[in-house]
Amino acid sequence: MIRPTFENPAERIMVALDVDELSQARDIAISVQGLGVTLKIGNQLGTYEGWQSAVAFANEFDAKIFTDTKFKDIPETVKKSSRAITRHQPDFFNIMADNNPAALAAAVEGRDKAVSEFRLNKTPILLGVTVLTSISNEESISIYGADSATKVQQFATAAAEAGIDGVVCSPEEAEMLRTDPATADLLLVTPGIRPAWAQAGDQKRVMTPREAVDNGVDYMVIGRPITQPPAAIGTPRDAILKIIEEIS
Repeated sequence: MIRPTFENPAERIMVALDVDELSQARDIAISVQGLGVTLKIGNQLGTYEGWQSAVAFANEFDAKIFTDTKFKDIPETVKKSSRAITRHQPDFFNIMADNNPAALAAAVEGRDKAVSEFRLNKTPILLGVTVLTSISNEESISIYGADSATKVQQFATAAAEAGIDGVVCSPEEAEMLRTDPATADLLLVTPGIRPAWAQAGDQKRVMTPREAVDNGVDYMVIGRPITQPPAAIGTPRDAILKIIEEIS
């Protein structure tokens, strides 16, 4: 995939709307409206309100939309789920990349089938989630049998081979993926972004926005530092402006 160029640094920022109800998401979206950020619809919001309603809500703000679906199942179910979410026309959606090659390829097939079948004017960017940024290196060894960097590279390589556009990884693995020919062209989307003025929270593998960009990250998913910024920072809009200043 051709990596994007960003005339506006705010375009790199995906604001994580990890809330329960649209009323909560609306307050955040109003605060950041017009800056050029992407709105990431969390799984809890999509599950409660329904993905169709959540996408319709985000469209009100004329922003790009990332539906954080994290599909993982047998290939046929992944294909049908990919086809279904594509019909709602988000700009991004994701699947879990720790699956077999057939399921990864099925996600691409389902998306492309929906675009063709329903004559859609937008092909969503499909992302594969590698190792969650809330998982430490020790936990990765316990869960997957290898350290996080090894598994991220494995899952990202499989995603690239399946035709997936990009991966979700921690910023710690970005430089590694950029320097490997098998994964160098993938779009990299990274949670685990914590400005120096923010608390790490439940994230284990983290970097500042500036460090992430320098490591080759394309998009940064940022939640609480924006949606619940420290009082000294101000509003969600103030937090984004401070991050923009850092990465410009």
